Amino acid sequence: MAEKVRYYLEQSVPELEDLKRKGIYDKNEITMIMRRRTDFEHRIQGRGSKPRDFLKYAEFETNVEKLRKKRYNRLNKVGLIDTKPSLSDWAGSRRILFIYDRATKRYPGDMNIWSQYLKFAKANGAIKLIYKVYSRLLQLQPRNIDAWLSAAKYEFETNSNAKGARVLFQRGLRLNPDSFDLWISYAQFELTYISRLLARRKVLGLITDKQQKEEMDNEKTKLDKAISTSDSNDDLDGDTISLPTGDDEMKEELTHLPEADMNMLGNPETNPALKGDVALTVFDLCIPEILKAVPKDAAASKRDDKAFEIINQFMTLFDKFSDLNRDYLYSHVLNYVQTNYPNDLRTLIIDITLPIRNVEINNESLSELLQLSVNKFIAYKLKLNDSKQKETLINTYTEFLTDRFLHSTTEKPSERIDTLLRAIIKKCRTI
Repeated sequence: MAEKVRYYLEQSVPELEDLKRKGIYDKNEITMIMRRRTDFEHRIQGRGSKPRDFLKYAEFETNVEKLRKKRYNRLNKVGLIDTKPSLSDWAGSRRILFIYDRATKRYPGDMNIWSQYLKFAKANGAIKLIYKVYSRLLQLQPRNIDAWLSAAKYEFETNSNAKGARVLFQRGLRLNPDSFDLWISYAQFELTYISRLLARRKVLGLITDKQQKEEMDNEKTKLDKAISTSDSNDDLDGDTISLPTGDDEMKEELTHLPEADMNMLGNPETNPALKGDVALTVFDLCIPEILKAVPKDAAASKRDDKAFEIINQFMTLFDKFSDLNRDYLYSHVLNYVQTNYPNDLRTLIIDITLPIRNVEINNESLSELLQLSVNKFIAYKLKLNDSKQKETLINTYTEFLTDRFLHSTTEKPSERIDTLLRAIIKKCRTI
């Protein structure tokens, strides 16, 4: 152990000599730094070392580096330092990264160390190192959902690499098909991506509001002709994150998720991914995969409850994308529940409330949409023979109207709309 400690300490001697030559640290400060480093090296090399010993070591070196930068800037302002690049300019950051690297090898299961490692690497712009760290992390912890989400977020939001983020999501789902967080995050990513693409096209004048609306309303007749499949072996552009591929039999459907490589853009008629079809494919695959985790001996009602919980969360996700054709997304979900749960009251509620799900309180078309919703409510109510189901339907619908419009915290209805809503609620209770 003593030899390793001596070896690591000797590596820092040239840096300290450079700091002394530049006048950033004096002899006593350098002696103190060496003493602290010696102490930390013995701690982390010992059998009783703990993760916090590495973190304390990294914290100490971070403070040393911060002080170096402050003194360098102060001396530079008055021209009392040699500004020619030298070893001490980058040795401090390199040592901190090396400490984190050793820590992850010693304690590969400690997520706090990985988190601090990635945070420091990102703060210092060590892009190639970040890719390597994510690769190691995902290989060592393929079931760590937060790691997959963090890697995908970094690719998309920091590197603007949508293709790389898509590969990460799809491979993560092959290894973790029971993770709802991965499914919903993947759908959100795809919707965000097409939302940004359409916004960019508008900014560049490639499409007008009227044209966008017309395109988003095109029929789905050419859907199957335009959706391309993703290549599960595609590498990320530039540097690559090497990922575990998992069992060859793992979720074959994921291989056929639309690639949605929209570099050629087009329009929703020739590129249905611009309408949100990738997210809808994710929705279709998500529910059966998540339901597999429900015990086989569980009551059917429990499986249905879980399915509608997923459905409601996807509907809430769709609500956030007002710049997309939400009616197209909603209609797909409605068709799904009507096909798979035709007799469930929650299916009826989804159908009844869709016309007024996102309409503003003082919108001119509110009255017309309310009439459509109420007509659906009356029609479904007349078809129900069970008095208990009728009561549940009435209470659920009237509570939705009350919470959605009368108790809204964002916008208050006008007196006319308020009177109309109260009359509708009263009518629904008495019909």
